[in-house]
Amino acid sequence: MNLLKLDLKKCLTDKLLDYAVELSNCLPLQAIMVYADVFHNEEELKSYVERLENAQLVLVSRDKLNFPLPEKVSFIRVPHIKLTRLGQMKIAVLVGVSKGIFHPQDIILCLSGIAESGVLDSLFIIDIGSEFEFFEVNQLEHLREVVRPEVFLRVLEIAIDLAVEGREGKPIGTTFIIGDSEKVLEYCEQLILNPFKGYDEKERNILDPHLEETIKEFASLDGAFVIRGDGIIETAGAFIRAGGVMVDIPPGLGTRHRSAAAITAITKAVAITVSESTGTVMVFYGGKIIMEIERPLIFGSLPTEEKTFSIREEIK
Repeated sequence: MNLLKLDLKKCLTDKLLDYAVELSNCLPLQAIMVYADVFHNEEELKSYVERLENAQLVLVSRDKLNFPLPEKVSFIRVPHIKLTRLGQMKIAVLVGVSKGIFHPQDIILCLSGIAESGVLDSLFIIDIGSEFEFFEVNQLEHLREVVRPEVFLRVLEIAIDLAVEGREGKPIGTTFIIGDSEKVLEYCEQLILNPFKGYDEKERNILDPHLEETIKEFASLDGAFVIRGDGIIETAGAFIRAGGVMVDIPPGLGTRHRSAAAITAITKAVAITVSESTGTVMVFYGGKIIMEIERPLIFGSLPTEEKTFSIREEIK
């Protein structure tokens, strides 16, 4: 039975790879994107990479790959959490656009499956301009000029941790404003003394894993974090004075979300919010919600690695 399952998995993966290559020859695809965490080991992954050597290939993974990639192969790292198949790929597209790998007019063929299952079981095509209404204005390509992709990804990871784990199992509501910090600070005032003031820059870089618990503790304070595009935390507990800015966001969202939308409308910053009531994580840019990540339902003692997220974008 196990041998039969292995044969079926290999057959399905082989057929999807062949079909992906066939589609790439007849459709205006810019890349084939493969969720690399599906495979059990790197040798298995390398064998499939070789089969797609003539295609513009993008590998997506939660971890770094430990073997050299061919020249035509790009790599995108996504948060170390379990998402739906489509969810992983949509986050990868967002990161890919911010890194300049993808562009708003691109069409991407995606191959995905359950992490470490050993089988690619899903094929879908993402037309970036259609999937993300926001990309129509071509602004996100400029995001990498003000925010380093690894900084954006790190803040997103911390925000999702605050949504899932929080404190005592409850989400912690907070806001992260990233990039264009000099302009952002013009619209901020401190609700408390700045807990990061006076510390050396290397001691307040959000990319430092040792700072994670400190950030999670300060997240319970009222106000927002303001973070430079290179990851240096300028302040926490900042009140955003942008309430008079008109923004088009769904009704029912509170002051935190409206302030996040407003500050991204009048600066080049990107904002990530965590809802205290629902645990929903939202990403704002250009005054709009560009991504919404819902907190999963957690039953009993469901372990962290089994928690899943669903992602949806508001498309009008």
